[in-house]
Amino acid sequence: MKKVLVAGTALMLAGTVAAQAKPGVDEPGVNLSGDARVTYIGKQDYKRAADSANGYDDFFESRVGVNFDALSKAQGVSAKARLYFDGYGFEDDAPWNGEERTEVSVDYAYLVAPLGDWTIKAGRVNLDYSKFFSWNIRPTRLLATYTHGDIKKPGSMSITPFVGVKKEGSTSVDAWDDNDFMEYGLVVKAKLQNAWNLAGYVRYDEDQREKMNGIDIETGEPALLDNKDRSGAIADVFLNNDDAGCDFGFHAELGYKAADVQGTEDDGIGGYVSLSTKAMSPQFTPTLLVGATKDGFVADNDFGFVMVGGELSTQVMKVGDGGDLLFGALVANYKASDRLSLTGNLLYADFDNDAPETLDSAVEVSGIIDYALNESASLSYKAGYLTPSLTSGGGVAEDAYFAHLLRLNVNF
Repeated sequence: MKKVLVAGTALMLAGTVAAQAKPGVDEPGVNLSGDARVTYIGKQDYKRAADSANGYDDFFESRVGVNFDALSKAQGVSAKARLYFDGYGFEDDAPWNGEERTEVSVDYAYLVAPLGDWTIKAGRVNLDYSKFFSWNIRPTRLLATYTHGDIKKPGSMSITPFVGVKKEGSTSVDAWDDNDFMEYGLVVKAKLQNAWNLAGYVRYDEDQREKMNGIDIETGEPALLDNKDRSGAIADVFLNNDDAGCDFGFHAELGYKAADVQGTEDDGIGGYVSLSTKAMSPQFTPTLLVGATKDGFVADNDFGFVMVGGELSTQVMKVGDGGDLLFGALVANYKASDRLSLTGNLLYADFDNDAPETLDSAVEVSGIIDYALNESASLSYKAGYLTPSLTSGGGVAEDAYFAHLLRLNVNF
C-alpha cells in the first residue's frame, strides 16, 4: 500500500502540472508562489578539539523555494508541493562553495481529497503538531482528518489518524521480506468552550527491520549488522490559549518517548510552561518560560532560542542535549513599529551531570531584529552568545560560543 501511496501522489502532481498556469480562484490549474533568501552566517569556536577551537568561520548561503498549489477538475481534490533548487534538506543551510549545483530537493509533496466529513492527505506531508514535540517532520504518510464544527470556534474538535513509512527496508534481507520501519498514530485537537486549545499526539513506531547496513568492527568492511529495534510509543499533550483574547499568554506541554525510540536505557520525558503578558504595554510582551527534560528526551530542534534550539544555522545544541536538564528563560518581544520588531533572550540551563568533563550549566544571551522593507521583503539579524560550564576542567571546552547571521527574505 505504501508504494502505491507514493506513486499515486507523483501521478497526481504530474497530471495537474500540465493544467493551465495561474488559474483564477477555485479554477482547475496550478498556482505558483514561493520565497527566496540570502544569508551571511558567522560562527566563533563551534568546532572544538581537546585543546583548540577553529576560531571564526563565516559563509554565505541562499536558496529559492517554489510552491505548487494545484487544483484538479475533480471536486475539491488538490495537490501541494514545494521544491528547493539545491540538494539540501528543508531546514539546512545551502552554502556557497564555488561549485555548480544542479540538484532539486522536495520539501513536501502531497494530495488532498475531501471525503464527506473527512479530508484525506497522502504523500510527503507534515502534521505541524508543535515546535516542542514534532515540527517539520515529513515522512511519507497517509492521514485522514475528521472535523466536528468549525475548528476556529469553541466546542469544535478534529481527529487525525495516520500511518507513515519512516524507512523502507533497504537491505537485501529486509527488502525480500518487506520488513520496514513504520509509524501508526493519532492526533486530536479541540477548541474548548473558553476558546483555549487542547491537543494530544500519540504514535507507535514499529521497527520490523532485521538487518542494517554498517561496518564490521573487526575487518572494517561493509557488512549487514543486526538491527537495533527502535519500536516504541511516543506521546504528547499541549494546552495553550492562542487567539483566546486573554490578557496573558499561556503554553504548557508534556512529552514522552519510549527508551527504544530514543536509543536510551530509560524512557524520556520533557515539558515546559510559559507565561506572557502585554499588561505593561501593547507593544512590549515579556515571556517567562521554565521547563525540564529527563532520561534522554530531546525537544524538536525548532523549539528554543538562537544558540540552544531554534534555527540550525546558529544552533549549538537542541533543548535536552547534554543530559537531564532544568532550564528557565526570559524572552522579551518589542514591536517598535509596524515594520520593526525586536526580541531578546536570556536563558539559564542547569544539567544534572556528575561525570567529569560533562556539562554543568550554560547561559545564552541572544537577540533578533526583524525589519520589513515592504510587503514582500524583510531583513533579519540574529546574534547569540553561549557560555558553557563543565563539571570539572576548563580551557577550550568552557570557551564561549558566538554566532550571528544577517538574512534578506523575499516572498513572491
